[in-house]
Amino acid sequence: MCMICVDFQKQKMTTNDARRALREMREGMDDDHVKEVTEMIQKVEKEQQSKKSSDDDQD
Repeated sequence: MCMICVDFQKQKMTTNDARRALREMREGMDDDHVKEVTEMIQKVEKEQQSKKSSDDDQD
């Protein structure tokens, strides 16, 4: 696992931080892993957006 994966999964890195780190590190990474990390970030962003929408609906 790369540093982005480890820190992101431990919630030590926000989605914005993970995206920034991925932009900086992607040249040295395998294309398949870049895709995997991108999908992991997108999944969390969708979950956060869904939760935010749900919370907004309750207000």
